[in-house]
Amino acid sequence: GDDNSGRKVITFSCCRMPPSHQLNHTRLLEYLKYTLDQYVENDYTVVYFHYGLKSLNKPSLKWLQTAYKEFDRKYASKIFGVLFQYKKNLKALYVVHPTNFIKILWNIFKPLISHKFGKKITYLNYLSDLREHLKYDQLNIPQEVIRHDEKLRGKQKGKLPPVVKIPPPRPPLPTQQFGVSLKYIKDKNKGELIPPVMKETVSYLKRKGLQVEGLFRRSASIQTIKDVQKLYNQGKSVNFDDYHDIHIPAVILKTFLRELPQPLLTFECYDHILGITSVESSLRVTRCKQIIQGLPEHNYIVLKYLICFLHMVSQESIYNRMTASSLACVFGLNLIWPSKGTASLSALVPLNLFTELLIDFYANIFNSRTVPGE
Repeated sequence: GDDNSGRKVITFSCCRMPPSHQLNHTRLLEYLKYTLDQYVENDYTVVYFHYGLKSLNKPSLKWLQTAYKEFDRKYASKIFGVLFQYKKNLKALYVVHPTNFIKILWNIFKPLISHKFGKKITYLNYLSDLREHLKYDQLNIPQEVIRHDEKLRGKQKGKLPPVVKIPPPRPPLPTQQFGVSLKYIKDKNKGELIPPVMKETVSYLKRKGLQVEGLFRRSASIQTIKDVQKLYNQGKSVNFDDYHDIHIPAVILKTFLRELPQPLLTFECYDHILGITSVESSLRVTRCKQIIQGLPEHNYIVLKYLICFLHMVSQESIYNRMTASSLACVFGLNLIWPSKGTASLSALVPLNLFTELLIDFYANIFNSRTVPGE
C-alpha cells in the first residue's frame, strides 16, 4: 500500500511465525532481503504488527545479533526498524500493538541506533490509529491481527466495539480531479482527454525535472500534497514554482494515478499482465502491444501520454538515475492493481516487467493504434 505522502508501505507480522526451533532462519533472512530489494531504493514506510510474537516463536537475542551482522550496509535498518541502524530512505516505522518485549528490545539496540532514526518510530495501540498516517484500506492485515485488535478494544470498553456506520460519500465537485473516473474528468472539462492535473504536472516536469536525480523516488510533505490536491479539486490554479520542490508535482502525478477508481490499465488486464513472465522473452513486446490494444480508447490515450513522458525521463537516466527499470518499480502499482485486496509480492515482478517494457519500447508498442482526438 501507500502512506499519505505516496511512499510505499511494507508490512511485517509475526502472527504466523512457526516455533523458533522449527524456523529456518537462513531462509527467513533470504526472504526478508528479497522483499526489501523491491523497495529500498525509494522512500518507504514500515508497519510492524507485533501481535503473534510469543515465547515459543520469539527469536533469540543470539539470532537477532546474527541477523544484524548478516545484513550489509544496503539493508541497514530495513526490517523492523528497531533492529538496525538508520537509513535515510526509511521515513517512518509504525509498531502496532507493542508489548513490553518490543520496548525492552528497543532499549537493547538503542545504543547502536542513531537518535535521528529513533525519532521515526511511532507506537500505535490500535489499528484505527493507522488511518491518520496511511491508506489503511490498502494494507494487507492478517485476520488474526484484526481479531486481536477487536479484543483489545472490547477489553477497553467492556464489550466488543460497535459497528461504525460510514456516512455515504459526498458527490464530487464539478472540478474534481482526484478519486473520480477519467470519463468524469473529461465530461467536466469540455471533452479534454488528458486530465488537467496530469497535463500540468507532466508539462512542469518536462521543463524542470527531467535531469533531477531520483525523480519520482522521493516523497513530499503530506500536508503540502493535501493542499495541492484541494486546489485542483476546487478548480483553482496551481503554480508549482511557489513550492520550491520538484518532487511535489512528481508525487501529485503518482497520487492522481493511484486514486483513480479503476487503474489506468484496467482491472480486466490484471491477469493478462501477470502472465507476461511466462511469455518467451523475444515475444514479450508483442504481447504487451496486444494487451495495450485491448484498452478502452480513453485509457489508451492517457496511458500513451504518460508512457511517452516516462520514456523521456528514462532517456535522461545518465543525469536523473531513473532508468526504465527504476521507473517501473515506482509506477507499476500505480498503473495496475487487483480488483480485490492488494497485489502480492510475487505479482510485483510481472507488473514491474510489463511497465518496464512499455517504457523501454514505447515507440514500438504504441505505434500501431491511432485514436481519433488523440
